[in-house]
Amino acid sequence: MVGYRPFLDGVRSLAVYLVVLFHAGVGRAAGGFIGVDVFFVLSGYLVTQVLLRDLDRGGVRFGRFYARRFRRLLPASFVVLVSTLVVFGWVAGPAEVAQAADGFRAAFLYSANWYFVREATDYFAGGQAVSPVLHFWSLAVEEQFYVAWPLVLVGLTWVSTRAGDHARNVLRGLVVIIGLVSLGWAWHLSTVAPDRAYYGTDTRICQLLAGAALALTPGLVNRWQRLDRWAGPAALAAVAGLVILAGDLVVLRPVGRGVAAAVLTLVLLVGLERGPSVARSVFSWRPMVELGRISYGTYLWHWPVIVVLGRLGSFGPWQIAVMSMVVSTGMAAGSALLVELPLRESVVLDRVPRLVVAAGLSVSLLGGLVFVDRVPGWWPGQARSTGGDELAGVGVGSGADLILTPVPADFDQLEIFQERYYEPTGCSHKTPAVCTVVEGSGPHVVLVGDSNAVNIQGPMIEMARQQDLTLTVAAFNGCPWEPGVLQPGRVDNAELCAKADALFYEEILEVVKPDVVVAFNVKPFEDIAQNSFTGTADQKHRRLALADGAHQVLASGADFVVIEPLPRAGGENPLNCLGTASYQEECRFRAPDDPYWVEGDLRALDRAEERMWSVDLDRSACPALPICDPVIDGTVVRWDGSHLTRRFSMTLVDDLTAMLDERGLLE
Repeated sequence: MVGYRPFLDGVRSLAVYLVVLFHAGVGRAAGGFIGVDVFFVLSGYLVTQVLLRDLDRGGVRFGRFYARRFRRLLPASFVVLVSTLVVFGWVAGPAEVAQAADGFRAAFLYSANWYFVREATDYFAGGQAVSPVLHFWSLAVEEQFYVAWPLVLVGLTWVSTRAGDHARNVLRGLVVIIGLVSLGWAWHLSTVAPDRAYYGTDTRICQLLAGAALALTPGLVNRWQRLDRWAGPAALAAVAGLVILAGDLVVLRPVGRGVAAAVLTLVLLVGLERGPSVARSVFSWRPMVELGRISYGTYLWHWPVIVVLGRLGSFGPWQIAVMSMVVSTGMAAGSALLVELPLRESVVLDRVPRLVVAAGLSVSLLGGLVFVDRVPGWWPGQARSTGGDELAGVGVGSGADLILTPVPADFDQLEIFQERYYEPTGCSHKTPAVCTVVEGSGPHVVLVGDSNAVNIQGPMIEMARQQDLTLTVAAFNGCPWEPGVLQPGRVDNAELCAKADALFYEEILEVVKPDVVVAFNVKPFEDIAQNSFTGTADQKHRRLALADGAHQVLASGADFVVIEPLPRAGGENPLNCLGTASYQEECRFRAPDDPYWVEGDLRALDRAEERMWSVDLDRSACPALPICDPVIDGTVVRWDGSHLTRRFSMTLVDDLTAMLDERGLLE
């Protein structure tokens, strides 16, 4: 089947709003990133159909093809990138703008995915610096595919013609082989370099080629009549499967989830293309079709909108989801009406494809090499607050006699962020590993936990050196110390965290036999604290895991010290706030007054177990509780809402030493 099919736009609308829910942080949409996988399969399918139609007519008209791709993709992306540059230059500090500049350049130059591979950006991690163009990675993959695929397809077609009557079968086989090689490579990288597997063009090409393979198998759509009775039910089952896969009930790493999404999308496309059905009627419903027609613009706009909303206030995931859907859809509709459609449907531009390609390349180069450096300068960043206006006088005197502290003139936000992790030689916070970083004659201490534990390696190492301890580090980003527990929305991390659990509970406790274990985790946001930490269970699961982990540590003979999660900023990142604020007090935040349920469970275990201690270091990071200052004694405290800066963590050496010494654990 060729020509315009409205139900395919309906599929696009489903895909884009799954992605929006995921990016908004809705816990029940923890797998919503599969919307991108749906887009990839659909793109490979439709573009290959266009190219095959040209081949059947005598050959691919490369100039016309590339010109149409530019007219389809460039206008909207250029408007979004320039607009985002302007707005981000206004809401962010100079250091943040400088930090994001290379990402903008890569987005203009169709290489954002490789930029984020180089930066090792964790697409699923919470608390990381947020690039306002992070989502352009998928557009870069598609653009690179559009450049190479016509040439590759023509080459493969020429090779397959040597097979005579079997040419199409040979062509299809070659495409499938290339796709399987890509999938195998992606599967391998997903266990050793998840970011590389997620962003790489070579690891994503398998999904685009899955769509291409379907386009090369028209019999599935046009001729196999015995499929008719199954087409409708199969399409409905595929939709249900995609919705389940986009949720938090299925635990798969991104590559496995992407494979499942690709298969379900293929089934859905075949079912829809076969003929009338309930699913086809739903996806052909006019509102879904219209939303799908502007889904490209919605995808481009939604992430910058979410980033800006995060700066304007403290909103819950569903609030962000609804606001971003409404705003990005409205922006997409305006962009389509005023910019995209006039250029895409221009008869004049149809006549000058080479000029369109040259102009498109020039505009992209101009954006990447000129606009990125100039546009933010037009709009100097403005000071904002995480709540300082209402909290400035709380706990320190009245607002009238409060002495405000200027942000130091030499404050370097980018430098503080870049040195956030202390990573000993040979020990990585990105893959589970055991690192004995200090060897002394005293007790053997093991540090375990997620990124908060990673952040206190520096002071723990200094304490070990001063006290002649042996220190082993087994901390890993995104993996809490409780066995079988994941952070909210991190179902993608299941396999790596399983390795981290095995490393600690089976190897370290059973073989190394440490004297003391120190555990430390990040505190989740309060509004998601009651949600699933595993994608398959609720708070009850984590409570059982917490008790189980503590008992396993104690059963090994080790003494167990758990540092309770530190207060977490619920609004804007304090470090970002300092980048644009005039006074430090503008960037304060209030810690919740009520005890966190994890703290209650830890303290109950402390009372019940003789060799376990739950330690509260909140006042080390927030001396004026419930008010938390962004700077203490001239040192910036946090590099995001929940992680201590490397510099501030080094001020905790005495507190950590006292924590162990008071309990007789240094003897």
